[in-house]
Amino acid sequence: MSLAAKLLLGAAAIGLATVAALSAQDHSPRRAPSGPPGGLGLVPSFAEEFDGPMLDKNRWIFGFYDPRREQPTVAKRSLWGNRELQLYFDSAFLGLGINPFRLGDGVLTIEASPLSPQASAAAQAAIAAETPNVRDSALRNVRYSSGLISTRSRFAQTYGYFEIRARWSGGKGLWPAFWLLPASGKWPPEIDILEAHGDKPRIAYHSVHSNAVKATTKTGAISGTGQDFHTYGALWTARSIDYFIDGVKTATLPTPADMHQPMYMLANLAVGGAWPGNPDAATRFPATMQIDYVRAWRFKGAN
Repeated sequence: MSLAAKLLLGAAAIGLATVAALSAQDHSPRRAPSGPPGGLGLVPSFAEEFDGPMLDKNRWIFGFYDPRREQPTVAKRSLWGNRELQLYFDSAFLGLGINPFRLGDGVLTIEASPLSPQASAAAQAAIAAETPNVRDSALRNVRYSSGLISTRSRFAQTYGYFEIRARWSGGKGLWPAFWLLPASGKWPPEIDILEAHGDKPRIAYHSVHSNAVKATTKTGAISGTGQDFHTYGALWTARSIDYFIDGVKTATLPTPADMHQPMYMLANLAVGGAWPGNPDAATRFPATMQIDYVRAWRFKGAN
């Protein structure tokens, strides 16, 4: 997307009504309006447009670790408790030079690919050096590289509106997501703004996880498919979390009692796992998740 198009979309996000036609490469019939519902006193607090030549490490980290006090070990590069089959790489991880991120035309592409024999051997050696609970876990079954971006220790806020414009390739076992986790590092709570399964192209999943209430998931219908660009957002307040697809509210969940705290954003493409199932012979690699932007708004007067 051109810078001019993004500026036009940014104007829509702060209240100027506009709908622009998507370019041919967007594979989507129209550009949905960006930003939170009007009249709520929300102001922009974060905007990543992916217009630079590389990801900004002052904004993003690439695993489940706190860079202020933890090392990005192999154990912090996958949610192996979910039985996922990928490790989240950046070009420095394991010294292999695997870079799952590509930037071009204002879009970030996250690419998931099978590990080469060399990369698989290096991953297994790193896993074998971990503590017994890690080396004897489902992490041993990793077979793919992929990417995750996280604002942990870079950006977090309590309440507001959070939005991504994204699309992904289809196929069983692909699991793109855009979600929030507590800046404290504890889990739960968790807000899942978008989760999807590559073999269910018309469904988005919206969830909350909490110690205060039972985990709840609702579904939202995607007009067209997830292989087209759409906006996925959540309006989080002290009372409720409203979910949106292309500016249309698709679900509402009550805000759990343990969710009144700063949370940071993550976006990733997982492969396999107990929930979506593992890839099958029809799943094509490299698989991709493409992100046009990640944006957030806060309530006026809030930190």
